[in-house]
Amino acid sequence: MKLDFKLNDYKQGVTDEELLADVKRVSDEQSGKYLSYNEYKKHGKYTDTTFRSHFGTWINVLQTLGLRTKRNAEEFKRISTDAMIEDVKRVAALLNKSVVTREEYRIHGKYSPPSIQDRFGNWANFIEAAGIKSTGFVKKIDDYELFKEIERLWIFFGRQPTTTDMKSGISKYSVDTYARRFGGWRNSLSAFVDFVNSEEASDDNLPNEPIEEIQEQFSPIIQVANSSVELTKKRTPRNINLKLRFLVLQRDNFKCCACGASPAKNHGIELHIDHVVP
Repeated sequence: MKLDFKLNDYKQGVTDEELLADVKRVSDEQSGKYLSYNEYKKHGKYTDTTFRSHFGTWINVLQTLGLRTKRNAEEFKRISTDAMIEDVKRVAALLNKSVVTREEYRIHGKYSPPSIQDRFGNWANFIEAAGIKSTGFVKKIDDYELFKEIERLWIFFGRQPTTTDMKSGISKYSVDTYARRFGGWRNSLSAFVDFVNSEEASDDNLPNEPIEEIQEQFSPIIQVANSSVELTKKRTPRNINLKLRFLVLQRDNFKCCACGASPAKNHGIELHIDHVVP
């Protein structure tokens, strides 16, 4: 049996086209000047959160429209050093953090990180001038780890997780983390669905076999003859790859086949799919 795994219908209050049209309108009014989000906010209809949920970053919005993604030299010279420093302090206060990463500032700041580095030499110098702690080395999270967290949340809630779910404190990673990687939460879910439905082997190098074959491998052959019972089974890996695990749980509506228990009803429940005997 082939399982088709799809996203829920996207119920949205505004379309990508409407967002882009409003940005284009404001840009035309600015007569070709670099359009920062701060400038758009003075004349536009939509919030930063709305743009981030659809496009990930403001730069992505500008790139989609073919608009300039950075100020020219003359525009940049008109920005004072104090204004840049005050803006990164604003971002620190907004995030309630004593550490601001380059990526966090790229999302929430008024000025582009490359422009700031041109002024200060590098990001560390800028942070030091602002009196904010250095971020140090930040380990990059690979796509597979991000997909594993989406899978965990999907099972936890028993449905497609929303941005509200992501902001509840249950997720290991923030919506911004996914937005920076995939260009928005919707795109993150689409990437996860593509991964689950792909024909390629999973990143943990385990076989991506049809569900019927896995079930056959894990089903014991029991022969009863008078007073003896012979139990044999094919030896297979104990670990089930993420894609197969998710498809099996999705097929069973994220519930235990034996008792109907579900993490969505009792968050202390943990579902398993690798038991030979239920």
